[in-house]
This record gives sequence, C-alpha cells and structure tokens, in this order.
Amino acid sequence: MHPGYEKTNVLRGVSPLEMSERKDVSWFVIVYLFLTCLIPSNLTITALGSVGRPTTLCGLMALAWWLLYQLQRTTPTHAGSQPVRTGMVIFLAAGLTSYSLAMLHGLPDAEASPADSGLIRLASWAGILLLINDGLASRQTLIKVLRGLVIVGTVTAVLGLLQFATGSSLVDWISFPGFSAASELTGVQSRAGYVRAAGMASHPLEYGVVLAASLPIAIAVAVTDRGRNWLLRWLPVTAISSAAVLSVSRSALMAFGVAVLALIPSWPRKVRRGALLLGVVAAVAMYLLTPGMLGTLRGLFTVGTADPSINSRTSAYATAFGMLANNPVVGRGFGTFLPDYVIVDNQFLGILVELGFVGLAAFVMLILCGIASAWRARKRAVDDQMRQLSQAVLASIAAIAVTFAFFDGFSFPMAASLFFFMLGTAGALWRLAREPQSFEAQRINH
Repeated sequence: MHPGYEKTNVLRGVSPLEMSERKDVSWFVIVYLFLTCLIPSNLTITALGSVGRPTTLCGLMALAWWLLYQLQRTTPTHAGSQPVRTGMVIFLAAGLTSYSLAMLHGLPDAEASPADSGLIRLASWAGILLLINDGLASRQTLIKVLRGLVIVGTVTAVLGLLQFATGSSLVDWISFPGFSAASELTGVQSRAGYVRAAGMASHPLEYGVVLAASLPIAIAVAVTDRGRNWLLRWLPVTAISSAAVLSVSRSALMAFGVAVLALIPSWPRKVRRGALLLGVVAAVAMYLLTPGMLGTLRGLFTVGTADPSINSRTSAYATAFGMLANNPVVGRGFGTFLPDYVIVDNQFLGILVELGFVGLAAFVMLILCGIASAWRARKRAVDDQMRQLSQAVLASIAAIAVTFAFFDGFSFPMAASLFFFMLGTAGALWRLAREPQSFEAQRINH
C-alpha cells in the first residue's frame, strides 16, 4: 500500500479499519465482470435452475457482503447523500411491493416460480450495485475496475470479430461439470447476408450492449492513459468499435451513437479531430473490406414497417397495455410477464406491465440518478482523468438505457448485470468526487 494512501483516506474521513474492510472489493467486482461476460450466458448450475447463473450467485454474494459490512462496521460513513443507492432501494422496494401483492392475491402456477426467480435476480443486481457504490474506497480501485471492463469488452469484441470472419460460434465446446444450458445460444446469425456475432451472449442484441457499455470507458482510458504505448491504448477502442458496427444490430448502432455523442463534450479539440478522422478511415475500410455493409446498415433504419422484427414489436403493444389495465399501479409482479404471453422487446414497457407506474417511475429515476451522479462527479473532478472517466460512465449508462427501449434487457443476464454495474460505478464516482481534496492528494502522492 502506498504510504500516502492512508493519509489520503484520513482526509476523506475513512478510518484504517474501514479501508481494510473494503480492500478486496475491486477484485471481487472484476471477477464478477469476467463471470458475466466471459462465460456463455446460458450456462447455469443444474441444481439451481434459472437462478444458478454464476453472475446471479456472485451478485447475491455481493449483497451478503454489503449487508455484513453495514452491520459490522465500527465507523460512521461520511459520504452524504447517495442518489444511486437511494434510487436502487426505491426500485427494489417497488419490486418487493409488487411481489408481495401478487402473492397475496395469488398467481397462476406458471407465474409463481418466475416471480420468485425474478425477485432473486433483483436482489443480485442490487447487491453488485451497492457493493460497487459503497465498496470502492479510492480512485485507484475504481480505475482498476474500469480497466477490467475494458479488458472484458476487448476480449468480447475480438471473439465477435473472429465469429464474423469465420461464420462459426467458436464457443459451442465450452461446458463445466455440474452446469447445464438453461437455453440454447443463438450462436452466429445472419442479416442481409452478413454474419451477426454474439460472443458469449445469448443474442447479438445482448452482445451489442456489452460493447456499448465498454466502448466509452475504453475511449476514456485511451485518452487519459498517456504513459502507455499508443497502440495498446487505442487497440481496444478499435476492436470494440469495429465489432459494434459489424454486429449488424440497430440497437448496437444506436447505443454506439449515443455513447459517442455523450462523450464529445468532454473531449479536447485534438481528440475530436482525431475521432472524426478515425471515423472516416473506418468507413472507407468497411466499404473496401465488406462491400455492401454500409448500405445494409443504412437499410436497418430506413426499412420501416417492412421489417418483420419491427412489426412483431409494435403489434404486441396492444396486448401489453391490456394486461397493464388489470394492475396499473404496482403491476402484476416482476418476472411474470412471460414470453409465452407476448414479446414486446421493450424493457420499459415490460417494467410498466410487471411493476406498474410506480415501478416504471422508480426505474426511470434510478437511470436519472446514475446519469446525474456521473455528471456531477465530472463537474467536481480535479483532474482530466476523472473528468473523462465520469463522462464515460455517463455515456455507458445512457447507451444501455437506450437499448432497453428496443429489447427486453432484463431477460438477458449479461445486459442487465452490466447495467447495474455501471450504475454502481456512477454512485462510487459521485461518492469519491464529493471529497475533491482526496482526489488531489491521491494524484500528488501517486
């Protein structure tokens, strides 16, 4: 441990005992990232069924760790208001209320077990969010976690590029003793004659969310980590950007655009010029290496109602709103809006049906709390690195939130886990940024 580390945390009002209680959180979170994105998302522990995914169990361990820490800590916290933590508690309370009322009124047999597993998943997501929000004790641990996300995103992107090049899944052989597939991976798909990669995800849409979440962080690390080799800094950005475009997914492209637009205000003028030049070079390279791809990507947004996937989504809205009419305030219970009834491919609408207007309001508030916390952290940052990373976290949350309007993200464990991971990171940024003198002290000491 650096000798200035303890002095810095004393400035923040954090005792040595509290520091020791938090010291391993970053490694736990990095393991969570690897379990989430680098293991096929359909694998579960056979004996535990749908809640036996490694990422779900890891999130429940995080919740237990956070609860034990809160019960056993001997020093008071000095963090002040915690918008993300408050938003998560309210959203979790909405889920518990809906679940309780649904059980009180009785649920069909087909919905009872999904309601139970849905509540467990909510607890798991809350666990990783709270652990990150309260457990990352310094900017160094936070940066370590974000670099772990860049590594995960890069590996995911490279795997997808290999799938695109070979037309093969490349992950069919992966299996573990005691695990079974809860569902079939879609593997590589095709659209307009082009391969749609999925990496370890269950669908190219979920794959696109992983890329959308990691791209802004990769760009921020490349912009600010000037001490490292230029190629090592920008190679992850190139791989993630290329894989996002070649996923041939409307949602991934929209998330890509939202992420870049959200980052632009924080970029120096030199970086903006470089990004424009890189975009032109990438477009020319795509035109030369994959003839017709640019036209295919343009067609994704101009096809209109001629696309069956768009038709199936919009035609399901009437059924969803009809089900909402029975329980408009608190919904029918999280996890009970089954695909057997109708598939709306819209997570916001899904939450409206399952948790009612109360739950949807809580969910939107949670998103806004994450975005506002990252934005306020950027405003209070004392150096360019923290400004860039705070803006990148904001961009990641915004990009993922956009994709939730086009697919039921909570049905995909990888997408949902990364969403709550980024929200927790925004909360940690805001907590650390509220003591700007600690950032300055750590910058000097390191």
